[in-house]
Amino acid sequence: MKTLSFIFVFLCIPQFAFAALKIGVWKENITPTLSERSTSCMGGYGLPLTNPRCGITDAHDYLSLRALFMANNDTQFSLLVFDTTGVGDALINDIRQRVSMLTNKVDVDNLVIAATHTHAGLDYQGIWGSIGSEYRSRIVDTAARAIIQAQSTAQGVKIFAAQTHVPVSNRRGWGIVDDSVTTLFFDNRKTDQPIATLVNLSAHPTILDGNNTQYSSDYIDSLRTNIERKRGGMVIFVNGILGDAQFSTTERTIEKANEIGKLVANTILESEKAKQRVMGTLNVSTITFTHPVSNNAILQLQQSGALDINLDDKNQISVDLKYVQIGRYTSLLTFPGEALTRLGLPIKYNMRGKYHLFIGLANASYGYFIPSDEFGQIPGRNTEERFSMDKYAGDEIKRVIDSSIK
Repeated sequence: MKTLSFIFVFLCIPQFAFAALKIGVWKENITPTLSERSTSCMGGYGLPLTNPRCGITDAHDYLSLRALFMANNDTQFSLLVFDTTGVGDALINDIRQRVSMLTNKVDVDNLVIAATHTHAGLDYQGIWGSIGSEYRSRIVDTAARAIIQAQSTAQGVKIFAAQTHVPVSNRRGWGIVDDSVTTLFFDNRKTDQPIATLVNLSAHPTILDGNNTQYSSDYIDSLRTNIERKRGGMVIFVNGILGDAQFSTTERTIEKANEIGKLVANTILESEKAKQRVMGTLNVSTITFTHPVSNNAILQLQQSGALDINLDDKNQISVDLKYVQIGRYTSLLTFPGEALTRLGLPIKYNMRGKYHLFIGLANASYGYFIPSDEFGQIPGRNTEERFSMDKYAGDEIKRVIDSSIK
């Protein structure tokens, strides 16, 4: 009778409770060597191809590439996150091809390549002088091997989620901004030891301004380092609805970047005390977005070979967004550029569950996505409009996402 009772209880428990999700992580130093620095430029400030910061020799903290591999049953989702302003289309394609050449164990269709958006990293897009061929070849190979290493180390985990808030402001003057921080904590399923922490918040890593001449991941370095020292494991940082979000400060120094990073790290660690268990299977769906580029400046840069974006014969971009769900209560969306708050927050609100991760500059770096009713409406500010591919791209991508995730 006891045996029959046990079998009955076993069958009544949802299957997902026994399907262990596995993750693996890996980290690489991608700071350019001295020879690579002489032919590469720092990205992030100024108009395209003006006042490039090239041949930078100093580094405050090392730039990193961080890989996260996630698998459940036959479904995979992988992240490669570079400390850079943005990643160009051809570079993303080359990394995927390199992975496919080296292994068949990583699903490259569900491999997402993203940027932290530090403005003290190298220019992987070609807007501010680009990177040298020697360095480019190295990061393609390093990236491919990093995700393969992450896959090879994958182990069963317990997942926990938490959310908190940090003092982020809207640089376009709106009274709203995404000041939330959503964090996933991955612990070894058997030992409870921390393996990784995935941090998603919305804020430009621009504490260091255009006068900076040291490679750095900005406040992200201090954020990651402080969590790793106190919690253990590896931290993967992904930026969110960052188009108009920033930490407001008049101090543009390394010391201030470190201070802000430490503040955010401590806030995240405090939020872990109220973490909730994430249970369920991993599901990944694809949302394809296609849209014309009407910005003549972007078209000219692309046609001259300076800007790494792929356009078809109608001057359209096409990119895959990934919508990921872990059980009922956690969802993740990748976004191919910098969403402004009034665009990104409504999308985020429509995502399923309680915990939402919105990952910007993922699988493409197509500039700013602005609601059409905000386009050109901020007196004295047109930075975002100048780097937007089309006035209606924001409206259209929101329509496509909303119709896909409802």
